[in-house]
Amino acid sequence: MRFWPTVFLLPLFSNFCLAQDNEANATWYGSIDAGYIASMGTTSGSKDTFRGKTSLNHKGLFWTQTISAEGISVQDDVASTADTERYLASYKARHFFGERNFFTLRAQWEKDLLSSSEYQAFVSLGLGKEIIKTEKHFFKVEAGPGARHSEKRFAPAKDEAIALLSLDYDWKITPNTKFLHKSTVEAGEDNTISRMQNQLKQNITKVVALTVNHDYKNDNGAINTREGVFSLGLNYQF
Repeated sequence: MRFWPTVFLLPLFSNFCLAQDNEANATWYGSIDAGYIASMGTTSGSKDTFRGKTSLNHKGLFWTQTISAEGISVQDDVASTADTERYLASYKARHFFGERNFFTLRAQWEKDLLSSSEYQAFVSLGLGKEIIKTEKHFFKVEAGPGARHSEKRFAPAKDEAIALLSLDYDWKITPNTKFLHKSTVEAGEDNTISRMQNQLKQNITKVVALTVNHDYKNDNGAINTREGVFSLGLNYQF
Protein backbone atom coordinates (compact mmCIF):
# COMPACT_ATOMS: atom_id res chain seq x y z
CA MET A 1 0.00 0.00 0.00
CA ARG A 2 1.42 3.36 -1.02
CA PHE A 3 -0.44 6.48 0.13
CA TRP A 4 1.64 9.07 -1.73
CA PRO A 5 -1.35 9.99 -3.97
CA THR A 6 -3.05 11.16 -0.77
CA VAL A 7 -0.06 13.34 0.08
CA PHE A 8 -0.03 14.85 -3.41
CA LEU A 9 -3.74 15.70 -3.05
CA LEU A 10 -3.12 17.72 0.14
CA PRO A 11 -2.62 21.03 -1.76
CA LEU A 12 -6.02 20.47 -3.44
CA PHE A 13 -7.57 19.72 -0.06
CA SER A 14 -5.99 22.89 1.34
CA ASN A 15 -7.50 24.95 -1.49
CA PHE A 16 -10.87 23.30 -0.83
CA CYS A 17 -10.66 24.32 2.84
CA LEU A 18 -9.85 27.89 1.87
CA ALA A 19 -12.77 27.98 -0.54
CA GLN A 20 -15.17 26.87 2.21
CA ASP A 21 -14.18 29.78 4.46
CA ASN A 22 -15.22 33.36 3.97
CA GLU A 23 -11.94 35.20 3.31
CA ALA A 24 -13.35 38.25 5.10
CA ASN A 25 -13.33 36.20 8.31
CA ALA A 26 -10.04 34.38 7.63
CA THR A 27 -6.82 35.08 9.49
CA TRP A 28 -3.24 34.29 8.46
CA TYR A 29 -0.47 34.19 11.06
CA GLY A 30 2.81 32.38 11.67
CA SER A 31 6.07 32.24 13.56
CA ILE A 32 9.81 31.62 13.11
CA ASP A 33 11.81 30.08 15.95
CA ALA A 34 15.61 29.67 16.02
CA GLY A 35 17.81 28.43 18.86
CA TYR A 36 21.46 27.58 19.55
CA ILE A 37 23.65 26.32 22.39
CA ALA A 38 27.43 25.78 22.43
CA SER A 39 28.92 23.70 25.24
CA MET A 40 32.41 22.44 26.09
CA GLY A 41 33.66 19.60 28.30
CA THR A 42 36.90 17.75 29.05
CA THR A 43 35.45 14.31 28.22
CA SER A 44 32.66 15.05 25.75
CA GLY A 45 34.46 17.76 23.79
CA SER A 46 32.74 20.76 22.31
CA LYS A 47 29.12 20.45 21.20
CA ASP A 48 26.95 22.66 18.99
CA THR A 49 23.17 22.45 19.14
CA PHE A 50 21.00 24.10 16.47
CA ARG A 51 17.21 24.23 16.34
CA GLY A 52 14.92 25.93 13.85
CA LYS A 53 11.17 25.87 13.24
CA THR A 54 8.70 27.81 11.16
CA SER A 55 4.91 27.55 10.88
CA LEU A 56 2.14 29.18 8.85
CA ASN A 57 -1.46 29.09 10.06
CA HIS A 58 -4.78 29.86 8.40
CA LYS A 59 -7.84 30.25 10.62
CA GLY A 60 -11.18 30.51 8.89
CA LEU A 61 -14.81 30.25 9.86
CA PHE A 62 -14.91 26.44 9.52
CA TRP A 63 -11.32 25.26 8.95
CA THR A 64 -8.01 25.76 10.75
CA GLN A 65 -4.84 24.75 8.89
CA THR A 66 -1.18 24.60 9.93
CA ILE A 67 1.89 23.98 7.78
CA SER A 68 5.17 23.64 9.66
CA ALA A 69 8.79 22.61 9.13
CA GLU A 70 11.58 22.12 11.65
CA GLY A 71 15.16 20.93 11.90
CA ILE A 72 17.44 19.90 14.76
CA SER A 73 21.19 19.29 14.65
CA VAL A 74 23.59 18.32 17.46
CA GLN A 75 27.25 17.94 16.49
CA ASP A 76 30.32 17.27 18.64
CA ASP A 77 34.01 16.53 18.05
CA VAL A 78 34.00 13.06 19.64
CA ALA A 79 34.40 10.43 16.92
CA SER A 80 32.81 7.65 18.98
CA THR A 81 29.42 9.37 19.28
CA ALA A 82 26.85 9.78 16.50
CA ASP A 83 25.66 13.27 15.64
CA THR A 84 21.93 13.95 15.88
CA GLU A 85 20.25 15.46 12.84
CA ARG A 86 16.58 15.31 11.89
CA TYR A 87 14.10 17.22 9.75
CA LEU A 88 10.31 17.19 9.97
CA ALA A 89 7.55 18.72 7.83
CA SER A 90 3.84 18.47 8.62
CA TYR A 91 0.39 19.58 7.55
CA LYS A 92 -2.69 19.63 9.79
CA ALA A 93 -6.29 20.65 9.08
CA ARG A 94 -9.10 20.84 11.63
CA HIS A 95 -12.83 21.23 10.99
CA PHE A 96 -14.94 22.17 14.02
CA PHE A 97 -18.41 20.81 14.77
CA GLY A 98 -19.99 22.07 17.95
CA GLU A 99 -18.15 24.54 20.12
CA ARG A 100 -15.03 22.50 21.00
CA ASN A 101 -15.13 19.29 18.94
CA PHE A 102 -13.35 18.86 15.61
CA PHE A 103 -12.28 16.45 12.89
CA THR A 104 -8.57 16.45 12.08
CA LEU A 105 -6.39 15.44 9.12
CA ARG A 106 -2.62 15.12 9.55
CA ALA A 107 0.27 14.39 7.19
CA GLN A 108 3.90 14.22 8.29
CA TRP A 109 7.32 13.49 6.76
CA GLU A 110 10.49 13.00 8.80
CA LYS A 111 14.15 12.21 8.13
CA ASP A 112 16.20 11.20 11.20
CA LEU A 113 19.87 10.19 10.83
CA LEU A 114 19.72 8.06 13.99
CA SER A 115 16.64 6.14 12.82
CA SER A 116 16.74 2.77 11.04
CA SER A 117 14.64 4.36 8.25
CA GLU A 118 15.83 6.65 5.49
CA TYR A 119 12.59 8.55 6.12
CA GLN A 120 9.11 7.96 7.53
CA ALA A 121 5.80 9.54 6.53
CA PHE A 122 2.22 9.10 7.67
CA VAL A 123 -1.32 10.30 7.02
CA SER A 124 -4.00 10.11 9.72
CA LEU A 125 -7.63 11.03 10.36
CA GLY A 126 -9.04 11.58 13.81
CA LEU A 127 -11.26 13.37 16.27
CA GLY A 128 -10.27 16.03 18.79
CA LYS A 129 -11.67 18.07 21.60
CA GLU A 130 -10.67 21.32 23.32
CA ILE A 131 -11.05 20.20 26.94
CA ILE A 132 -9.88 23.39 28.67
CA LYS A 133 -10.16 26.84 27.12
CA THR A 134 -9.77 29.72 29.56
CA GLU A 135 -7.84 32.98 29.60
CA LYS A 136 -4.76 31.30 31.12
CA HIS A 137 -5.06 27.61 30.23
CA PHE A 138 -5.70 25.76 26.98
CA PHE A 139 -5.66 21.96 26.62
CA LYS A 140 -6.76 19.83 23.68
CA VAL A 141 -6.46 16.17 22.71
CA GLU A 142 -6.62 14.42 19.32
CA ALA A 143 -6.69 10.70 18.45
CA GLY A 144 -7.28 8.57 15.40
CA PRO A 145 -5.99 5.90 12.99
CA GLY A 146 -3.51 6.40 10.18
CA ALA A 147 -1.11 4.75 7.72
CA ARG A 148 2.70 5.04 7.92
CA HIS A 149 5.34 4.39 5.25
CA SER A 150 8.91 3.64 6.35
CA GLU A 151 11.66 3.69 3.72
CA LYS A 152 14.30 1.45 5.31
CA ARG A 153 18.06 1.90 4.85
CA PHE A 154 19.02 -1.80 4.82
CA ALA A 155 15.64 -3.56 4.47
CA PRO A 156 12.54 -3.47 2.26
CA ALA A 157 10.13 -0.56 2.68
CA LYS A 158 7.28 -1.10 5.12
CA ASP A 159 3.68 0.15 5.18
CA GLU A 160 1.67 -0.27 8.36
CA ALA A 161 -1.36 0.99 10.23
CA ILE A 162 -0.78 3.28 13.21
CA ALA A 163 -2.73 4.85 16.04
CA LEU A 164 -2.00 8.51 16.74
CA LEU A 165 -2.49 10.41 20.00
CA SER A 166 -1.71 14.13 20.34
CA LEU A 167 -1.82 16.46 23.37
CA ASP A 168 -1.40 20.26 23.42
CA TYR A 169 -1.24 22.42 26.54
CA ASP A 170 -0.65 26.20 26.78
CA TRP A 171 -0.28 28.09 30.06
CA LYS A 172 -0.29 31.89 30.07
CA ILE A 173 1.73 32.46 33.25
CA THR A 174 1.77 36.27 32.96
CA PRO A 175 0.73 38.64 30.14
CA ASN A 176 4.28 38.34 28.74
CA THR A 177 5.26 34.79 29.79
CA LYS A 178 3.88 31.58 28.32
CA PHE A 179 4.59 27.85 28.63
CA LEU A 180 3.75 25.57 25.68
CA HIS A 181 3.72 21.77 25.61
CA LYS A 182 3.11 19.47 22.64
CA SER A 183 3.38 15.68 22.67
CA THR A 184 2.44 12.91 20.24
CA VAL A 185 2.53 9.11 20.23
CA GLU A 186 2.63 7.22 16.91
CA ALA A 187 2.04 3.52 17.69
CA GLY A 188 2.60 0.97 14.93
CA GLU A 189 3.46 -2.71 14.53
CA ASP A 190 7.22 -2.19 14.15
CA ASN A 191 7.78 0.69 16.53
CA THR A 192 6.20 3.40 18.67
CA ILE A 193 7.51 6.95 18.37
CA SER A 194 6.94 9.38 21.23
CA ARG A 195 7.68 13.09 20.84
CA MET A 196 7.57 15.94 23.32
CA GLN A 197 8.25 19.66 22.92
CA ASN A 198 8.36 22.09 25.83
CA GLN A 199 8.90 25.82 25.39
CA LEU A 200 9.03 28.70 27.84
CA LYS A 201 8.47 31.98 26.01
CA GLN A 202 9.16 35.45 27.40
CA ASN A 203 8.01 38.37 25.25
CA ILE A 204 10.57 41.09 24.59
CA THR A 205 8.33 43.06 22.22
CA LYS A 206 4.89 42.36 20.74
CA VAL A 207 6.42 40.16 18.01
CA VAL A 208 9.80 39.01 19.42
CA ALA A 209 10.25 36.63 22.35
CA LEU A 210 13.12 34.88 24.15
CA THR A 211 12.59 31.10 24.31
CA VAL A 212 13.91 28.15 26.30
CA ASN A 213 13.25 24.89 24.44
CA HIS A 214 13.44 21.18 25.21
CA ASP A 215 12.76 18.66 22.42
CA TYR A 216 12.59 14.91 23.14
CA LYS A 217 12.04 11.89 20.90
CA ASN A 218 11.92 8.19 21.77
CA ASP A 219 11.79 5.52 19.04
CA ASN A 220 11.59 1.98 20.44
CA GLY A 221 12.24 0.34 17.05
CA ALA A 222 15.23 -1.71 15.92
CA ILE A 223 17.82 0.86 17.06
CA ASN A 224 15.81 2.05 20.12
CA THR A 225 16.92 5.70 20.16
CA ARG A 226 16.28 8.40 22.72
CA GLU A 227 17.14 12.00 21.81
CA GLY A 228 16.88 15.06 24.03
CA VAL A 229 17.84 18.52 22.79
CA PHE A 230 17.99 21.72 24.87
CA SER A 231 18.34 25.15 23.26
CA LEU A 232 17.93 28.88 23.85
CA GLY A 233 16.55 31.04 21.08
CA LEU A 234 14.36 33.78 19.69
CA ASN A 235 10.81 33.57 18.38
CA TYR A 236 9.37 35.99 15.81
CA GLN A 237 5.60 36.13 15.24
CA PHE A 238 3.99 37.57 12.11
